[in-house]
Amino acid sequence: MPKIWLAFLAAAAACGGSEPPKSTTPPGDTHAIAPPPGPAAPDVAGEPAPTTPTPPEEKFAPRPPAPKPEGRSIELKNDGDGELAFGTTKGWGLVVIAYTGKPPKAKSVQLFESYCTASCAAPDGEICPVCKEPKNKKEELAMAKTETAAPGGSIRVPWDGKVFVYEKTKGKHHCKCWNKVDPPADTYTVRACGRRPAKEPGKPSKPTCAQTEVTLGAEAPQTITLSFK
Repeated sequence: MPKIWLAFLAAAAACGGSEPPKSTTPPGDTHAIAPPPGPAAPDVAGEPAPTTPTPPEEKFAPRPPAPKPEGRSIELKNDGDGELAFGTTKGWGLVVIAYTGKPPKAKSVQLFESYCTASCAAPDGEICPVCKEPKNKKEELAMAKTETAAPGGSIRVPWDGKVFVYEKTKGKHHCKCWNKVDPPADTYTVRACGRRPAKEPGKPSKPTCAQTEVTLGAEAPQTITLSFK
């Protein structure tokens, strides 16, 4: 071996030469280490988003009772035993009456219109109406109308606080028509009559009447109550 190579080897040994540091990357893996996983990725477009749970259905409070109808009325209250029937085939005008004074000098007023009559302001063709009359008992029963109050119940008859005043129609018409006016301020007796079924089969029904004194006019009460015992 030439002397020059021996000198080179001796110099290398004196310098304490060592192997190069080993790489920490496994052989053949040249990629960086992946970062730790982050937040979940959003849903893919087109897929429905997660829905929020529906809260339990609320329980609603019961509805308050309906308000009583406005306006005046006449209450026919059945405070007795058995049903109380009122024949209204020709309206309430024959069932409920009112008057001032004492019989036989009493002066009556009409709280309801008479059967088969019209307002004096009605058109010519309606001011004198023509109403069908029954030809026999069968037709009379078929046309009959009745309002019935059960024991402890009542019937409220709407009344606007006015009275009906009749006059003869003018011109070619030959009948009576009515106008509504305020009743003269006074104390009136309001009276009504109905019928109760007989307790014995085959017996006719029994008439039952009730009355009360009220002040009509500007001081008229909202409800006039008649109690049938």
